[in-house]
Amino acid sequence: MTNQIRPEYPRPLLQRSHWLNLNGLWNFGTDSDNVGLNQQWWRRDSWPDVITVPFCPNSPASGVVIDPATTCVWYHRSFELPEWDSEDVALNIGACDYRTQIYINGQQVGQHEGGYTPIHLAIGDYLKPGQNQIALRVTDSDSWQQPRGKQAGTTRWPIDYDGVIGIWQSVWLEPINRVHITHIGSHYDRAEQQLHLVCTLAQTFTGQCTAALRSDSEQVAFAEVNSQGRSEVRLQLAVAEPQLWSPDRPFLYDLALSLVDAAGENLDQVASYTGLREITVRNGKQCLNGEPIFLRGILDQGYFPTGWYTAEDDQALRRDVELTKAMGFNFARKHQKAEDPRYLYWADKLGLLIWAEMPSGRIFSSELVTSLSAQWLDLVRRDRGHPSVIGWVPFNESWGVWHVQQRPEQRAFVDGLVNLTKTLDTSRPVIGNDGWEYSSGDLWTLHLYHEPERSLDERLAGLEADPSQPVTKGQRPRNGALQGSDPSNLPMLLTECGGIGYQGNKTQADAFAYGDLPTSVEALEQEIRTVMASITSSRKLQGFVWTQFTDVQQEINGLLYFDRTPKLPITTLRAIFGPA
Repeated sequence: MTNQIRPEYPRPLLQRSHWLNLNGLWNFGTDSDNVGLNQQWWRRDSWPDVITVPFCPNSPASGVVIDPATTCVWYHRSFELPEWDSEDVALNIGACDYRTQIYINGQQVGQHEGGYTPIHLAIGDYLKPGQNQIALRVTDSDSWQQPRGKQAGTTRWPIDYDGVIGIWQSVWLEPINRVHITHIGSHYDRAEQQLHLVCTLAQTFTGQCTAALRSDSEQVAFAEVNSQGRSEVRLQLAVAEPQLWSPDRPFLYDLALSLVDAAGENLDQVASYTGLREITVRNGKQCLNGEPIFLRGILDQGYFPTGWYTAEDDQALRRDVELTKAMGFNFARKHQKAEDPRYLYWADKLGLLIWAEMPSGRIFSSELVTSLSAQWLDLVRRDRGHPSVIGWVPFNESWGVWHVQQRPEQRAFVDGLVNLTKTLDTSRPVIGNDGWEYSSGDLWTLHLYHEPERSLDERLAGLEADPSQPVTKGQRPRNGALQGSDPSNLPMLLTECGGIGYQGNKTQADAFAYGDLPTSVEALEQEIRTVMASITSSRKLQGFVWTQFTDVQQEINGLLYFDRTPKLPITTLRAIFGPA
């Protein structure tokens, strides 16, 4: 079995020097009759198929085709345990959709729920020298009571895509001690010239936690704190003459963290990085490092032609960031997908601002409240160390809280999750319900597609005068804000617009776009320029998000085709979307 698939370290914010990549070929089988538990498939010797991990079944890169209605799959492989001198070993799976049971050498050692959050499990007690066996049972459903994002379920909207089941991010092992760092968060305060760090530990610990900040191998700041029997440690590092991070100059500092117990034993050492930048919302302005910033954004679904949720290789993730910047954008709204940490790394390194968004469910229930809240808070903990991430979006267009205007429990869900997000991170804006029906949050974000009969400024002025005005048409119009909420003093952003489709020479029966399709590239360019002219002329907006980065399957709203080929020359797109 090969380990040459996605060989890069999967979690750039928290790297350990020793690790074993388990990507590559795994044994695989579907369990349509749900007999695997009774028949103890975790002990199975022969398997009907092999799959390339970390690509989900039915994606071309996986090498496996299954019935899309399949709700249970099994994975298995053997591996040689390295001779690590460590107290324990952690199994890491970046993401596996949706409910995962894990077996090591014939014993169930853990389980996990959630299709977007990482699995980190201590398995050392179940391992033996030499060859070991790992098996996974993964179940999913088509229920919209669980967070699914844009995976097609019981119904397929024109904006839904093929579903995902099973492993879709990298799998790896690493040696650890029982006490080790599991998450790193950071934010920078310009007035104090201090970097604030929060380190989450696997268990309570009494000893020293140290942090060293370096630039070009030269230490520029150091902090040490006694953890005093806690499982979360906070450190402050004073940084004289800081080099600030921005899209134009994405300077990153190296960060080294360690845990040392009372006897002086070094329990954990991790390598990380950070960017010193401050994002604030004050006096109706959104600012980066104290200066107002206009967000020129693209809506990015994060789907790939051969791997769906998963990029073919690390260069494909880097290329997406580079293409976004080359087209003139400084910002990407990652839509209905918790993105691969490697993408966020490239955004950090190359200088692209990001909103992190929770994939939605669409049926309000106790299950949705519980599962979405737990996964969202895990994702905030996972990503709050990335300087590129400048906003949290727990809800989109009232998906899953369709009756937020009428049902107080749905409004409480939105407002509660906004506040819970702030308990973990006060350094970034929270966009409570992106698109309409504002009730809480730090920005007022609206989804307005082009209407020839009314200018954009007319529509924005009407909403500013009365935020409860409808944003959408139809039998159940959505209002700009809920009764009792007044976002008119907040920064106003147009976070979905455009949506102009173009197929080129292709013909697709189920092709979807907002409005009629231009019949030539010249007509496409003219329509894009017309919409953008209304946006750039507006004095009310502090940013926009264009729909969208690429075509995805049947949706043809992309500035690029699904294979990332541009529909218009990149230089033309940059002239339209880039800074004036």
